[in-house]
Amino acid sequence: MQSPIFVKKIMQKFTLFFLLLTALTFSSCSKYEEGSKFTLLTKKQRMVNDWKMKQLTANGDDITSLNIITEVDIRDNGTITVRGKFLGISTSDNGSWAFDNDKSHLLITSQDGSVDNYEIIRLKDKELKVKITTNGTEYIHEYEER
Repeated sequence: MQSPIFVKKIMQKFTLFFLLLTALTFSSCSKYEEGSKFTLLTKKQRMVNDWKMKQLTANGDDITSLNIITEVDIRDNGTITVRGKFLGISTSDNGSWAFDNDKSHLLITSQDGSVDNYEIIRLKDKELKVKITTNGTEYIHEYEER
């Protein structure tokens, strides 16, 4: 049988470890401006999804109703499909996606080889918000799970 003092010391160490781990977990900074501080899912697990456009803004003006982008499917194998409409005609484009080195940006490579670099603002299980500046216009894309 263990002595009460030994058991008490083990419990104190376990409690201290647990409190330290909890403090580090919940006080850590989120990588993303609007990100959650704690999740059990990896960034890739949160990114891979079938997304639908919630809102698209250009320099703060809502242009969602133009339907430029309506859906984005991001796959585990690194492929991406973007669907939308241009002048009322349905469009679809395929490419590949990856994170940059520190996983703060989403890199999308089109079929023509061009790469768009989106800053990730929010990445949650069912929400994605990214920002890109093109020709002096800041576009913010907000998606929700489809």
